[in-house]
Amino acid sequence: MAEPLTMTLADLAELFRRSVATTARHVARLQQQEAFPAPLPGRKPKLWSRHQVQAWLRDPQHAARSVSPAAANDAALDPAFAPENVAAARARLAARYGAPHA
Repeated sequence: MAEPLTMTLADLAELFRRSVATTARHVARLQQQEAFPAPLPGRKPKLWSRHQVQAWLRDPQHAARSVSPAAANDAALDPAFAPENVAAARARLAARYGAPHA
């Protein structure tokens, strides 16, 4: 089945990994500051051209700033969860309590 030619606000929310309410504000900001495509005229609820949105996202200038990281990747942003810090914490625990049992 072919993709629909239009995108709803819910589609954009899924694409940007945000809630629908947050996406509405995010899209408004992107339209003002980043030349995000405007919704199709005269449509209620608002619809966006899938082709225009995908073309905008393919532009590296816009794509990196528009999509927030997935929630599963949020831990990677915390230095406490860096691989070297995790390894050091495991080494401290092993030294204190002994090696883990298999």
